[in-house]
Amino acid sequence: MTVGGRADTLAELRLDATPDAVAYARRVATRALSGTRWQAIASDVALVVSELATNAVLHGSVPVYVRLRSGTSVIRVEVSDGSRAEPVRPPPDGGGLTGRGMALVAFTATRWGVEPDHGGKTVWAELGEAGTHHEAVSDAPSPSEPRADRGEYLITLGDVPTDLLLAAKHHVDGLIREFALAAGGAATGASGTVPQRLAELLELVTNRFARPREAIKRQALAAVAAGEPRTHLQLALPLDAADAGEEYLAALEEIESYARAARLLTLESPPQHVAFRRWYVGSLVTQLRIAARGGVPEPVRTFEQYLLDTLDEVVRTQRTAERVARLQGVTAALALATTPEKVAEVVVSEGVTALGAFGGGLLVARDAGRLAVPGTVGYREEVVSMLRAERLDDRLPAADAIRGGMPVWLESRQDRDSRYPELAEREPNVVSMCALPLLVGDRVLGALRFSFDHPRLFDADERDFVLALAAQTALAVERARLFAAERRALERSAFLATLADRITTTLDPRRVLEQTTDLLVPRYAERAVAVLTDEPMTSIGDPSPRELALMRAVTQTGTTTTTTTTGGDGDETVLAVPLTVGGRTVAVLAVLCREDGPRARDEQDAIEEVARRAAVAVGNAQLYEQERRTALTLQRSLLPQRLPTIGGLSFAWRYLPGSAGALVGGDWYDVLPLDDGRVALVIGDVMGHGIQAAATMGQLRASARAHITTDPSPSAVLARLDEAANRLEQGQLATAALAVLDPANARLTLASAGHLPPLLVPPRGEAYYLPVDPGPPLSTGLPEYPQTRTTLEPGSILLFFTDGLVEDRKRPVDEGMNLLRVAATAAASPDQLCDQALAALGRLAGPDDDTALLAVMVNTLGPA
Repeated sequence: MTVGGRADTLAELRLDATPDAVAYARRVATRALSGTRWQAIASDVALVVSELATNAVLHGSVPVYVRLRSGTSVIRVEVSDGSRAEPVRPPPDGGGLTGRGMALVAFTATRWGVEPDHGGKTVWAELGEAGTHHEAVSDAPSPSEPRADRGEYLITLGDVPTDLLLAAKHHVDGLIREFALAAGGAATGASGTVPQRLAELLELVTNRFARPREAIKRQALAAVAAGEPRTHLQLALPLDAADAGEEYLAALEEIESYARAARLLTLESPPQHVAFRRWYVGSLVTQLRIAARGGVPEPVRTFEQYLLDTLDEVVRTQRTAERVARLQGVTAALALATTPEKVAEVVVSEGVTALGAFGGGLLVARDAGRLAVPGTVGYREEVVSMLRAERLDDRLPAADAIRGGMPVWLESRQDRDSRYPELAEREPNVVSMCALPLLVGDRVLGALRFSFDHPRLFDADERDFVLALAAQTALAVERARLFAAERRALERSAFLATLADRITTTLDPRRVLEQTTDLLVPRYAERAVAVLTDEPMTSIGDPSPRELALMRAVTQTGTTTTTTTTGGDGDETVLAVPLTVGGRTVAVLAVLCREDGPRARDEQDAIEEVARRAAVAVGNAQLYEQERRTALTLQRSLLPQRLPTIGGLSFAWRYLPGSAGALVGGDWYDVLPLDDGRVALVIGDVMGHGIQAAATMGQLRASARAHITTDPSPSAVLARLDEAANRLEQGQLATAALAVLDPANARLTLASAGHLPPLLVPPRGEAYYLPVDPGPPLSTGLPEYPQTRTTLEPGSILLFFTDGLVEDRKRPVDEGMNLLRVAATAAASPDQLCDQALAALGRLAGPDDDTALLAVMVNTLGPA
């Protein structure tokens, strides 16, 4: 073609698929026109060169040749490449990101066109001088009906919406353009480097499936030109287009995925575009491969049907995802649920919402064939009451699920009425229902139930969801059970420790039972009473006649017995437990509880454990009391029944056995007149308690009496007592103080074997302790006992005492001795002194330890 007469070539260059190819062509064109008569339209020419070169590089076949020729009245731009795919101009109102370049060419040039050229094509455009009127643009030829050449197959996809087809194709072209620009920017340093993998994908998308894409675009543009809202797609393709289509689709989706992650795109493919390309590429691939095998392709599923099928899959997937998310949320929430009530709060509400039920509930199996109801949603109170009254042997869905360990599905009113007529009477508004057993291993812990007021067909997905929900619930209920068992075990350990502290600090059987019944309320019972089975029977608390009769029966049988009665406030259960020691029932404990009391196995076990421990304490207390009575009898029999009458002296004595909790000890005192008129005064304390201590005391008292008559020296007598204590081989230490007093002159000789010094109360002034140098206790084998001599003035009172008077667990001996000294100062007689001493030291109510006192007063001096 000539260019308005003779044409001069201003520039000619070759372009390869390099990122800066288009920019290079633009620069060359601008320089070529500089200083020529075409300089005024140089920018328009550069624009046309840029757009034609871009189209050739992106959609043609390299190398690309660009020529710039000058004619008489126009300047001509020619761009040649090795591809026959002709560029098309989109409709004026098209929304694509590409194709607009050809629209710019058509607007800027006076004419443009396409010419075949040696197996390729040349796209040309002519521009007049500034101010030249533009002629009508020549468009590319309309596509002809596709024809299958040798080795090709005619594939019919059918009708699709023209606007959707164009929009989808424009979007893909725009995607390619985005990356081409990014690659160009990277080459010039204006943007970051495009990864090699991305460049490879871009090349594949641009060239691998170009022929089908161009054919579809042309058919769409032809439909637009004809005003047809739907485009009939029919293509002639070789078999290798199937592999190319699959590679194109995979590469395109990988590009989009990368671009979204890297934020390289300004627009993301709308879902309908993605669906369209998956539909048409997938259909082409399938049809081609069937045709290549010699088969007859079935009619292609329409795009609309593909969308509907895809929507069904999306809905199913979304529903599954929602249920999975619900299960995950339930699982996370159940991890924090530590009680059946918390489990129900999470599971039932989630199940009701997910299934669209009007109500639901969690039921947990318990003892005696009853069901607990930790939580419900949507049920009226009367329905909840009926659920609580439901028993495992009832013919009802939840009871069946628990008994058989299998789910129950009721999908219609007829199904309900034929299988569970009682359910129709109880809950007439329930039309369909599901009840799921809560299984942990081979144990059924309870059931989940969900109710519907309309027929409900439970499909496989719904059944799987509800069964999974039940499985998670079962694990949570089991965790809550184990947590509660651990908590009860810890509470029981603490309770038993408190019980032990209470009942081991007393040796009074009645007090043991009082402490036990006090502790049981309200931890395990509403009330607790007990009886000691000794005749007559002693009651602790105020047992009712029914409880007394039950405890008498248990006394005879020696076995735990439970009775339940129904009253206005609900069921009452009395659990009577024997307290057995050595096969003998020493007491009976009766515990009254309401509905959820000792019928629970672990609660009854706890009460029986309490009874066993209390039985040991009662048995110990009774054994102690028996031994104490025996020792006390022995002790009293060994002590002087009365003291002698001696002129010039007056005496008082006290003996107080230890209070409950301390056995009788070995305290003793004695007054023995001597042949020479003097009198021997003895106080002693055998270490230890019980019969053995009392017996040792009796032997030492007898030995002291024997030795005093032969040698009244206090030092000598204590030495003999030391030998006697060693011969007894009891291994018991003893202390003693022995004094010899002469009434005629009030001279006193005193020796001590580790005993506390006596207290002297003078007629005037403060009381004080006699300075005694004590020797070792008896039974040590070190018989050295220094003697102390002093003279008492008339009116003086001398007080001998054992350590039980001044020492106890709350007060050290030094403090007690000081209290005694202060209290004794104003005493006027031996009896008064003894009473004041016991009162000041807090012993009138009974000392913790045995206490013995011996007071002697020098009234007047007798004859010398």
